[in-house]
Amino acid sequence: MNHRKTRLAILSLSLALCAPTFAQAPSPGGWSFTFDAGFASQTESDLDQDSGSFEADRTFYSAAADYRWNYRNSVGLSLGAGTSDYDFRDADGEMTAEPWDEIDEFRVSAPMRLALGDTSTLFAIPTLRYNGEDGASTSDSQTWGLLGGVAWRLSEDLTIGPGLGVFSRLEGSARVFPILLIDWNITERWSLSTGRGLAASQGPGLTLGYRLSEQWRLGLAGRWEEVQFRLGDDSAAPGGVGEDSALPLVFTAAWEPGESVRIGLFAGVEFGGELTLYDSAGRRVESRDYDAVPVMGATIEFKLE
Repeated sequence: MNHRKTRLAILSLSLALCAPTFAQAPSPGGWSFTFDAGFASQTESDLDQDSGSFEADRTFYSAAADYRWNYRNSVGLSLGAGTSDYDFRDADGEMTAEPWDEIDEFRVSAPMRLALGDTSTLFAIPTLRYNGEDGASTSDSQTWGLLGGVAWRLSEDLTIGPGLGVFSRLEGSARVFPILLIDWNITERWSLSTGRGLAASQGPGLTLGYRLSEQWRLGLAGRWEEVQFRLGDDSAAPGGVGEDSALPLVFTAAWEPGESVRIGLFAGVEFGGELTLYDSAGRRVESRDYDAVPVMGATIEFKLE
């Protein structure tokens, strides 16, 4: 890792992924503000058909404001920005700028929660995203999405319900996928919850958590990741679309020194990785699988209420 990436890794030291996103109980009434950052590094992985290798680093920063009318009703606004830096090597081990290089991301979302009756709650997160290389058309790099669902509180220890994610795609189609909303305290220490994603993640995964102490939490988190981005004029497919998809499975460790700060690390493996290239008309040009590869990183969150 070069010096610039090392500085980014230190700057982004942060919150573990084992914190649930949909069912965290907010304190009743008023404003809250959250600032977080994340860093993930994917080590070098070989592409199939002896077509070279690549590695990638991702950084992301966001700020959010949330207003709660009461314990179960709230609306918020979240702004985020980040970068995915890809380094490709050809079959001879030489660095190459193709098929793409550095990808920028910007995101605006408006998470909402609304009480429905005494035990059910509606969750919705509409999102506008920009993902593209330098020089890519801004309007052609935008996608819309919505995560939503309803969860029922069946007991003091279990809240569960179905959800759905709907996202437009840059190459012209749409992606629709189911979501499980769950917050289950299995025992005093073990829990199963809808987990958090990092940066460009489009959907939540699941996290099996273990409370080691009041300040320390461990977890095992998994989710399906799929990120698309518009390519610039100097890429392998000018004006086309790149796609990176994989299934990361990571161990997490989170430290909460106080109510307003959460810091953590994660490490694991990405399985089933695939890079896909589309031309400007949305036709698939090329697709390459890549080997299972280690991934590691860190996140940090500050919250003011």
